[in-house]
Amino acid sequence: MQDRYSLLSSGCLALIAWPCLAWGAEPPAAAPPKQISTFNVRDTAGGQHTQDEFGRAKAVVLFFIGTECPVSNGYAPDMQRIADKYAARGVVCHGVHCDPTVTASVGATHAKEFSLAFDIWLDPQQTIARAAGARVTPEAVLVSPTGTVLYRGRIDDRYASDGKRRDDPTVYDLENALDQVLSGAAPTVNETKAFGCPLPKLKKP
Repeated sequence: MQDRYSLLSSGCLALIAWPCLAWGAEPPAAAPPKQISTFNVRDTAGGQHTQDEFGRAKAVVLFFIGTECPVSNGYAPDMQRIADKYAARGVVCHGVHCDPTVTASVGATHAKEFSLAFDIWLDPQQTIARAAGARVTPEAVLVSPTGTVLYRGRIDDRYASDGKRRDDPTVYDLENALDQVLSGAAPTVNETKAFGCPLPKLKKP
């Protein structure tokens, strides 16, 4: 028991600002699709964004990210690669910070440090996160032009079900979903469990 406690403690202490890594909630069976219907947030440059923007793209990918989450930061190159790969096909990607302590300046500095060229939204009240069902960072949410969540979960299977990290992923879940949506079909898999850092709990007013 003592060895197990020591192992868990050392793993959690390795994260600076996050209590522990975790899996996202188990996807519910036959759950109705979530709808991101109403929000009003700002990006790190001061621009304002609402749900109306979804209708300007063939699909939208929201990457829920964290400045101090090592898993999220490790996926930054993949996020940008996906944004670049699908931009010509009408897909728009955004990063979303749900930590109320992340200011526009902090978010902009983080994006520059990790070479994230897409818009970074600030969602301090977690309005978008709650509507989308996001619970950890990194977590990807694929949204239709009408705001319907078409896919939510991991970017790929780099992290196995036991939490071990593969050198290279074998399944590219988000890209598979994007390819199917852009071909006019519904994703074969619309939910997976994302592994990363839990979203911070908001303080009660």
